Order: sequence, then structure tokens, then C-alpha cells
Amino acid sequence: MRPQIAEKLAEEALKGEVDAVVAFHDGDVRAAITTLLLDCHHLRLQLAFAERGMSCDMTRGRTQTVERA
Repeated sequence: MRPQIAEKLAEEALKGEVDAVVAFHDGDVRAAITTLLLDCHHLRLQLAFAERGMSCDMTRGRTQTVERA
């Protein structure tokens, strides 16, 4: 699949969700983006806590990490 086609399909799939987020914020796009960025920061913090809580492979000196996109 060509990147342009995949991008168009993803855009169409998310259009309803984007509209819902903006509607939740009474049409204020800046407030919608701010909320989504705060959610992103919160989830990154939770991921960091989860990473630290994972067990370490003490015998081999390795730690497990979570891959990030």
C-alpha cells in the first residue's frame, strides 16, 4: 500500500474521533490539543514508572525496556 493511501485511510478513520474531541471542548481546538498533550505527558510518565518497576535480569546485567513509537 502506498504511503499516501495509508495516510488517507488513517485520516478518514480518525476524523470522527477528532470531531468528538473538538466538540467536547465546545469547538475550541486549542483546548482540545492542550488536553491531548497533557494526556500524552501523563501516559509517558506512567510508562516511565512501569519501566522502572519491571524486574531486572541481575545475572546478565540487563534491564527490560518498553519500545516507544
